[in-house]
Amino acid sequence: MALLNELASVGAFVMSALPTDAQLKYEVPTEPSASTVVVRMLTTDTESETGYHYRVDRSYQIVIYGADSPTVLERMDAVSRLLNDRTTLIPITGSLRYIRTDGFGYSAAFRTESGLWACVGVLQTEVREARTQEQYEKIMHVYPRYELRIPVG
Repeated sequence: MALLNELASVGAFVMSALPTDAQLKYEVPTEPSASTVVVRMLTTDTESETGYHYRVDRSYQIVIYGADSPTVLERMDAVSRLLNDRTTLIPITGSLRYIRTDGFGYSAAFRTESGLWACVGVLQTEVREARTQEQYEKIMHVYPRYELRIPVG
């Protein structure tokens, strides 16, 4: 479920840079419209960092469709500026945690078979996850015992 929540969080973040008429999809439709934006996960990889946590590196593909090349490139540039202007942290929906972005790049616009224009971008992200730790029973009471030793002599 974490992957789906992160995918939805990335999708919502990308959509914040685009016009309100854009339609978010999580898979490439067979017949996209000029306002379709696709966000999908490409790759995932894990890296152990400490005994307490590990890092999950993911790549997301962002595809923006439009009626012409300038529109597609303008929208992709808006997404690029949002992701590259500062060290970006994408809030994870329903959580106090964030997805850290590592970089974003996109290709030249191209014409699809349906006559629409499209541009493809790839977003690199990372999330740190805590490992499951063994749970121990809490110490409920501590009863100290003191011994006083008086020196003789």
